[in-house]
Amino acid sequence: MDLHYYVIQPLISSIKTGNICHDCLLIILALFCLTFISKVSAYAMEILQHRMRAVSLRPLTASYTIDVVVNTLESEYTTFRMQVPEEYLGIVHHIHTSDINIRWARQIPSQSVKSTAHLDELVNYFITTKTDLIISPDIHLFVKQMQESSSSSSSVGNSSSNKSSENYHYQITLFSRELTFKQLKAAISDWTMAYRNYMKHKNKGASYHFTFLPSTGSLLQNARVEFDKHHFSTSKSFDNLFYEGKQSLLQRLDFFLQNPQYYKQRGIAHSMGLMFYGEPGCGKTSTIKAIAAYTGRHLVEIPLSRIRSCDELKRAFYLNSYDTIDLNFSDKIIVFEDIDCMSNVIKRRSTTSSSSSSSSSSDSITSDTDDVTIRLQQEDLDKREKKLSKQYLRNLIGSDSYSIVQDPLTLSFLLNLIDGIIEQPSRILIMTTNHPDQIDPALIRPGRIDFKQEFKRCSKPIIKDMIEHFFAKKCDVDVTQLHDYIYSPADVVSACMSATDGQSTVELLMEQQSRNINVKIEQKIVS
Repeated sequence: MDLHYYVIQPLISSIKTGNICHDCLLIILALFCLTFISKVSAYAMEILQHRMRAVSLRPLTASYTIDVVVNTLESEYTTFRMQVPEEYLGIVHHIHTSDINIRWARQIPSQSVKSTAHLDELVNYFITTKTDLIISPDIHLFVKQMQESSSSSSSVGNSSSNKSSENYHYQITLFSRELTFKQLKAAISDWTMAYRNYMKHKNKGASYHFTFLPSTGSLLQNARVEFDKHHFSTSKSFDNLFYEGKQSLLQRLDFFLQNPQYYKQRGIAHSMGLMFYGEPGCGKTSTIKAIAAYTGRHLVEIPLSRIRSCDELKRAFYLNSYDTIDLNFSDKIIVFEDIDCMSNVIKRRSTTSSSSSSSSSSDSITSDTDDVTIRLQQEDLDKREKKLSKQYLRNLIGSDSYSIVQDPLTLSFLLNLIDGIIEQPSRILIMTTNHPDQIDPALIRPGRIDFKQEFKRCSKPIIKDMIEHFFAKKCDVDVTQLHDYIYSPADVVSACMSATDGQSTVELLMEQQSRNINVKIEQKIVS
């Protein structure tokens, strides 16, 4: 139908008044009204067709449901972290990039800052739309909120703490009347992969420190392996670290990184185990940071005191995806820091067996063999000294879901994990300890630990190098009056920070040395 011939011309003819100004104004107004009505009608027809497709009586050909369960509870004793399925994040990312309007959404709770999900700003909300949402020509999305509850207090033992908790359970269903289930799942996989690529591009060039978190599942055997993630940056480098043996460590590290074929040709596993030992404040942690910066690798820290079973340690050790960041062994450094404080599992077996005289005779075994099983003591399984009430424990793990772990961590498993059947190409493993004499010899024998570095207090040449580096100039500093191996690197740096030049730094160190001598004399007199 010709709208101009049948509507506009007759309308213009009928509203002519003979007054040119009035006629022009009326014609413009009429054209505006007709255009507006035409646009509204077209939009209404589009919405109607949209609704008709949505309420089609044709049967569903495919359906896929994703549960997003969030239980955030902060207390003095524990924190439940939110777990968001990666498929959900991929769907939300697709909705955002496709510029699909969402009429209802809900901000993710503030407690989620402790979540392992580390959500990007593009996907940090729950979809709560009350009607079907068309997210692609053939795929619809429906959201159902299953339950929601909140509490403002919780009891632990005989005390109570006013900590808030929030529980959310959203059921996201994607369905189609055109696609098969395989096609629907493929679309979801594509969206998830697009989200992963987006996060990879965003995180490109960034370094991270990952720390293993205790299991939050009710059944430890089925609990997810979770890591906390933080950006890693450091000013530590081998240029500003000073200790005896630094060059030997650098040479060994360079050879490992630059000669993978050397290991392959000789049938040697291309992996490196380092053990750093010595007093606190002498540079063990700083050297780990320097190695991470030197190699460009991420740090993955696994505190053994948080490990509940052999299976959990294996999954944490071999994990290759950390919050959408894929890391092979060549991309990370695994750290067991202060391993002597983590667990009785790694202690010398003669010491462990003597402290457990009531245990089975299998614990009384020489330290020359790797084949040994030592069950974790109760203090290993529960490092928290405060007692939790039975009712509080039921609230945490579910009254009907308590289960005793049947797979306790053992030294034998740890040994086989480090150099067992499954090879770990390009892996760097670092252990640190203040008391190497307490570590079982089987754990640090050659093949598991390839290089041992003792971090001692500073010798006089090291003190001079540190002072010259700190004040950025060569100076004739007389350090002959100082004693060797009295000052830790932290002591020397502290003196440099308080001084104006090299000589005044030496004077401060001498004053500290005199005070220490006087204290020792007084202690001897008292004793």
